[in-house]
Amino acid sequence: MYRLKQLFAHLADSKSGAVATEYAFLIAFIAIVAALGMTLLGQNLSSFFNDIGVALTNISGNLPDPFNT
Repeated sequence: MYRLKQLFAHLADSKSGAVATEYAFLIAFIAIVAALGMTLLGQNLSSFFNDIGVALTNISGNLPDPFNT
């Protein structure tokens, strides 16, 4: 019984569990913010890159061919 009491006292004084819990909360917060950001900005970023692709495709027809001189 004394040994069990010592174990509980040691666990109560240990700070490693608190640090692990803080890291878990930090990781969860980052994951939530990333998911919200991807949800809110995802469609806008997709259309932005599609517009760039269309513009580059349209421009490529007007460029001179450097290998055909």
